[in-house]
This record gives sequence, C-alpha cells and structure tokens, in this order.
Amino acid sequence: MAEVPQVFVLIRDEATVGYLFDLPSGAVAILDGARKIVRSDSLADFARFFGPKLRLDIARVRQHL
Repeated sequence: MAEVPQVFVLIRDEATVGYLFDLPSGAVAILDGARKIVRSDSLADFARFFGPKLRLDIARVRQHL
C-alpha cells in the first residue's frame, strides 16, 4: 500500500501563502503568490532553512483517510 504524503499549509502574516508536501523523496512546497516550487531533501531541512528565509510558519493539515 502506498504511503500518503503529509500535507502542510504555509503561513505568512496570518495568511495562507502555499502548501508543503512531505513525500518519500523529500519535501516539496508550492508558493501561491510567487508561483514558485521549492524542493528540499526533507521536511526538517525545509523548516530549518526555507521557513526562516521566506518568513513562513508551517501548520499541518488534518487528514482523514
């Protein structure tokens, strides 16, 4: 059975600015306003590097499958 990726909302100044997917191959973020896709080796690396650099907070989306 395939593993379901974890989904996170990226927040800046209390507004949703994109989504982050924690995939087996690494973390992929899609930033709405900038129309950018950012890839990182892991969720931890993304949070440590891109979170502060892009002034983002990360909130996990509740998933019911």
